[in-house]
Amino acid sequence: MHTRESRGARVAPWIVFAAIIAVAAIVAAFLFMRGRDGGAPWGGGGSSELTVGLTDQPTSLDIRTNDERGVEQALVGNVYETLLTRGDDASVAANLVARWVPSADGLHYSFILRDGLTFADGSALDASAVVASLQRTITDRHVGYEELGDVATVRNTSDSQFTIDLHRPNPRLLWALTGRAGIVVNVAAAERAGDDYARRTYGSGPFDVAGSDGSSITLTRNDRYWGRKASTSRIRLAYYKDEAALADAAEAGSLDVALPRDAATTQRLAKHDGLRVDDGLGMRQTMLALNNAQESPFSDVQVRQLTRYAIDAAGIAKTQPESAAQLSGPIGRLQPGYVDLDDLFPYDEAKAASMRAYFPYVYFHEFTVLTDETHRAVAERITATFNDVLSMPATLEVVDADELAKRVSDGDYDCALVTLEGVDDYRRFVDGSPMFHYQNGEAQRVYEDALARTDYKDYRERMRDFDRIVSQDAASAWLYENKDFVVAKSSVDGVDAENSSWRLRLADLATRR
Repeated sequence: MHTRESRGARVAPWIVFAAIIAVAAIVAAFLFMRGRDGGAPWGGGGSSELTVGLTDQPTSLDIRTNDERGVEQALVGNVYETLLTRGDDASVAANLVARWVPSADGLHYSFILRDGLTFADGSALDASAVVASLQRTITDRHVGYEELGDVATVRNTSDSQFTIDLHRPNPRLLWALTGRAGIVVNVAAAERAGDDYARRTYGSGPFDVAGSDGSSITLTRNDRYWGRKASTSRIRLAYYKDEAALADAAEAGSLDVALPRDAATTQRLAKHDGLRVDDGLGMRQTMLALNNAQESPFSDVQVRQLTRYAIDAAGIAKTQPESAAQLSGPIGRLQPGYVDLDDLFPYDEAKAASMRAYFPYVYFHEFTVLTDETHRAVAERITATFNDVLSMPATLEVVDADELAKRVSDGDYDCALVTLEGVDDYRRFVDGSPMFHYQNGEAQRVYEDALARTDYKDYRERMRDFDRIVSQDAASAWLYENKDFVVAKSSVDGVDAENSSWRLRLADLATRR
């Protein structure tokens, strides 16, 4: 007996073949798009080698004792990780710590670590390892230890949980754990290796240091990394003596990525075929620093205020190639306490001249506007404003960058157009620092009140009040926040420019496929 086959019970071979081809095409397209996104397929595994050019080579790899910006740029986030990290709007976000619970009185914090954390050598990054690292930071006074000055005890309550108890509230504690104070070091591994921190590293990040010489640091992918693996297996950080040498190397094709600090270098490289320029907000702040010392013409608050009205800060911020945004107070956008104060002293020459009329002509002795060659054009513009609009006898003095930095730091100037790094420089407006000789009882009281708050959110709100008081008092004339720059070959992706001069995150750096 013959039976009739049901339709569809047998599939033609050509249909099976077509289906296989279609699935293969879909998979290939997915892998291609993953490569375009700057990451290796399935979160790591690429085997390429890339070179990143910089200018600030750290003198030592010792993350504990070296406070140079260059060592933080190279290692933090790449080799060493912090317990917490910084989110948008200067918020605090999870990192090695998955979550935390503060007490109502702000004296006790309980932290819970992520699951499966390991150091680069494969050993567990558990609560006892965190406690050992934090205790060593405090006891040996490593970089950032001051931020942990109110800590009474650090102890682990389980493999995944540790607590920090304070003598008194420290609302900056969580913020401190996003920085140098929050770095977790594999203390046990370092002790076994003779604490050779200057040449070796003991971190938990997506990279480890394979070697360092007089001109470069080589990072290799940490294949034991607890999170998403780095996209590139080997990255060489190549250091150059100056911006010109860095630009030459980038134009010659020797670099996959370059991080110039100067806008002029970036503009030069932007004209080169095959190179792409990205920028983001950085920590540096450009300002007309005003010396508030008694012998300075800027010791009078009204003189400082009329100076701010006379300077077109908004116009300067819009026209300078290194400017990311106008800044009108001591706290920048990447710091807790920032508030937009641009409306406090709008450009108004008539108002400035009217305020100037209060002072007799002989009130002002001749003074200098100090600057370096980088800021000459803007300084010339400000000097002309002093003379032509305000009838204040100002002359321009241009010195080299090192002398400018020293004289401003020592308070040996009347006013100076200068770019400061911006990291916690606002504290110089609290204690009468020789840099500004600025003292304001209300500002100091508000600052101390901020430090007495029991949680980070309240601290940040109170710091906004501090920011406003110092700006209203015209302690200086802020102009703009500077950009950080990343220049990359058009075939390379994965480096975020924002704050890259301090935190150069390289885990996603990759060549497009």
